[in-house]
Amino acid sequence: MSHFARWFCLLFIIVIPVITSCASRSQSHYYADEVGEIMSVEDVWIISSRIVKIEGLGDKRPGWGTAVGATVAGASAYGITQADNPAGVAITIIALVGGALAGQFIDEKIKSELGVEYILDKTSGDKIAVVQTVESAEEMLPARTPALLMRGKNGYYRVVPQ
Repeated sequence: MSHFARWFCLLFIIVIPVITSCASRSQSHYYADEVGEIMSVEDVWIISSRIVKIEGLGDKRPGWGTAVGATVAGASAYGITQADNPAGVAITIIALVGGALAGQFIDEKIKSELGVEYILDKTSGDKIAVVQTVESAEEMLPARTPALLMRGKNGYYRVVPQ
Protein backbone atom coordinates (compact mmCIF):
# COMPACT_ATOMS: atom_id res chain seq x y z
CA MET A 1 0.00 0.00 0.00
CA SER A 2 1.36 3.41 -0.94
CA HIS A 3 2.22 6.13 1.55
CA PHE A 4 -0.76 8.20 0.33
CA ALA A 5 -3.18 5.30 0.79
CA ARG A 6 -1.95 4.67 4.35
CA TRP A 7 -2.26 8.36 5.19
CA PHE A 8 -5.76 8.48 3.69
CA CYS A 9 -6.89 5.41 5.67
CA LEU A 10 -5.53 6.89 8.90
CA LEU A 11 -7.28 10.18 8.19
CA PHE A 12 -10.51 8.30 7.45
CA ILE A 13 -10.34 6.40 10.74
CA ILE A 14 -9.79 9.59 12.77
CA VAL A 15 -11.87 12.23 10.98
CA ILE A 16 -15.07 10.40 10.03
CA PRO A 17 -16.12 9.52 13.61
CA VAL A 18 -15.54 13.15 14.63
CA ILE A 19 -17.64 14.48 11.75
CA THR A 20 -20.48 12.01 12.30
CA SER A 21 -20.69 12.48 16.06
CA CYS A 22 -22.66 15.70 15.72
CA ALA A 23 -25.73 15.97 17.96
CA SER A 24 -29.03 14.61 16.76
CA ARG A 25 -32.50 15.57 17.91
CA SER A 26 -33.40 14.20 21.32
CA GLN A 27 -35.31 15.42 24.34
CA SER A 28 -32.45 17.80 25.10
CA HIS A 29 -30.95 18.63 21.65
CA TYR A 30 -32.49 21.05 19.18
CA TYR A 31 -31.46 22.09 15.69
CA ALA A 32 -30.97 25.81 15.05
CA ASP A 33 -34.07 26.04 12.81
CA GLU A 34 -36.25 24.88 15.75
CA VAL A 35 -35.22 27.73 18.04
CA GLY A 36 -37.94 30.38 18.33
CA GLU A 37 -40.50 28.20 16.53
CA ILE A 38 -43.88 27.45 18.08
CA MET A 39 -44.38 23.80 19.01
CA SER A 40 -47.62 22.14 19.99
CA VAL A 41 -47.59 20.62 23.48
CA GLU A 42 -49.89 17.93 24.83
CA ASP A 43 -50.15 16.30 28.26
CA VAL A 44 -49.50 12.53 28.22
CA TRP A 45 -48.85 9.69 30.66
CA ILE A 46 -45.96 7.34 30.06
CA ILE A 47 -47.32 3.78 30.08
CA SER A 48 -43.95 2.15 29.48
CA SER A 49 -40.42 3.08 28.50
CA ARG A 50 -37.46 0.98 27.45
CA ILE A 51 -33.95 1.52 26.11
CA VAL A 52 -33.50 0.72 22.41
CA LYS A 53 -30.66 0.99 19.90
CA ILE A 54 -31.28 3.19 16.86
CA GLU A 55 -29.31 1.98 13.83
CA GLY A 56 -29.04 2.68 10.15
CA LEU A 57 -29.25 5.77 8.01
CA GLY A 58 -33.06 5.93 7.93
CA ASP A 59 -34.25 8.02 5.03
CA LYS A 60 -30.86 9.70 4.72
CA ARG A 61 -28.76 8.99 1.66
CA PRO A 62 -25.48 7.13 2.10
CA GLY A 63 -22.81 9.49 3.32
CA TRP A 64 -19.07 9.80 3.43
CA GLY A 65 -18.57 6.19 4.48
CA THR A 66 -19.79 4.94 1.12
CA ALA A 67 -17.71 7.42 -0.89
CA VAL A 68 -14.55 6.93 1.14
CA GLY A 69 -14.94 3.13 1.20
CA ALA A 70 -15.29 3.01 -2.58
CA THR A 71 -12.38 5.40 -3.09
CA VAL A 72 -9.98 3.58 -0.77
CA ALA A 73 -10.88 0.11 -2.06
CA GLY A 74 -10.88 1.18 -5.71
CA ALA A 75 -7.57 3.05 -5.42
CA SER A 76 -5.97 0.13 -3.59
CA ALA A 77 -7.17 -2.38 -6.19
CA TYR A 78 -6.04 -0.14 -9.02
CA GLY A 79 -2.65 0.32 -7.35
CA ILE A 80 -2.21 -3.44 -7.14
CA THR A 81 -3.61 -4.46 -10.56
CA GLN A 82 -2.94 -1.27 -12.57
CA ALA A 83 -6.16 -2.31 -14.39
CA ASP A 84 -4.08 -3.04 -17.47
CA ASN A 85 -6.15 -6.06 -18.55
CA PRO A 86 -9.82 -7.14 -18.29
CA ALA A 87 -9.20 -9.04 -15.04
CA GLY A 88 -7.58 -5.97 -13.46
CA VAL A 89 -10.53 -3.78 -14.50
CA ALA A 90 -12.99 -6.35 -13.09
CA ILE A 91 -11.08 -6.58 -9.80
CA THR A 92 -11.03 -2.78 -9.51
CA ILE A 93 -14.79 -2.54 -10.14
CA ILE A 94 -15.52 -5.32 -7.64
CA ALA A 95 -13.31 -3.54 -5.08
CA LEU A 96 -15.18 -0.26 -5.68
CA VAL A 97 -18.56 -1.89 -5.06
CA GLY A 98 -17.28 -3.88 -2.06
CA GLY A 99 -15.63 -0.78 -0.59
CA ALA A 100 -18.84 1.21 -1.01
CA LEU A 101 -20.86 -1.49 0.77
CA ALA A 102 -18.29 -1.79 3.56
CA GLY A 103 -18.16 1.99 3.94
CA GLN A 104 -21.95 2.23 4.14
CA PHE A 105 -22.01 -0.54 6.76
CA ILE A 106 -19.40 1.30 8.85
CA ASP A 107 -21.29 4.58 8.37
CA GLU A 108 -24.49 2.96 9.70
CA LYS A 109 -22.69 1.51 12.72
CA ILE A 110 -20.95 4.80 13.54
CA LYS A 111 -24.27 6.61 13.40
CA SER A 112 -26.09 4.17 15.71
CA GLU A 113 -27.45 5.84 18.81
CA LEU A 114 -29.00 5.02 22.15
CA GLY A 115 -32.73 5.65 22.26
CA VAL A 116 -35.88 5.25 24.33
CA GLU A 117 -39.17 3.82 23.16
CA TYR A 118 -42.11 5.41 24.97
CA ILE A 119 -45.67 4.09 24.93
CA LEU A 120 -47.87 7.06 25.79
CA ASP A 121 -51.49 7.52 26.85
CA LYS A 122 -52.92 10.75 25.47
CA THR A 123 -55.70 12.64 27.22
CA SER A 124 -58.02 11.65 24.36
CA GLY A 125 -57.53 8.00 25.34
CA ASP A 126 -55.39 7.18 22.29
CA LYS A 127 -52.16 5.31 22.83
CA ILE A 128 -49.09 6.11 20.72
CA ALA A 129 -45.43 5.11 20.59
CA VAL A 130 -42.53 7.54 20.22
CA VAL A 131 -38.84 6.65 19.86
CA GLN A 132 -36.25 9.35 20.53
CA THR A 133 -32.50 9.48 21.03
CA VAL A 134 -30.95 10.04 24.46
CA GLU A 135 -27.42 10.72 25.62
CA SER A 136 -27.60 8.10 28.38
CA ALA A 137 -30.07 5.72 30.02
CA GLU A 138 -30.47 8.21 32.88
CA GLU A 139 -32.45 10.51 30.54
CA MET A 140 -35.17 7.87 30.17
CA LEU A 141 -38.42 8.94 31.81
CA PRO A 142 -39.94 6.13 33.90
CA ALA A 143 -43.32 4.49 33.34
CA ARG A 144 -46.40 5.82 35.15
CA THR A 145 -45.21 9.42 35.10
CA PRO A 146 -46.78 12.50 33.51
CA ALA A 147 -44.92 14.01 30.58
CA LEU A 148 -45.32 16.45 27.72
CA LEU A 149 -45.47 15.46 24.06
CA MET A 150 -44.01 18.24 21.89
CA ARG A 151 -44.43 18.42 18.12
CA GLY A 152 -42.17 20.70 16.08
CA LYS A 153 -43.00 22.34 12.76
CA ASN A 154 -41.12 19.60 10.85
CA GLY A 155 -43.18 16.85 12.49
CA TYR A 156 -40.53 15.73 14.97
CA TYR A 157 -41.95 14.59 18.32
CA ARG A 158 -40.23 14.80 21.70
CA VAL A 159 -41.26 13.38 25.05
CA VAL A 160 -40.06 15.66 27.85
CA PRO A 161 -40.59 15.75 31.62
CA GLN A 162 -43.60 17.69 32.86
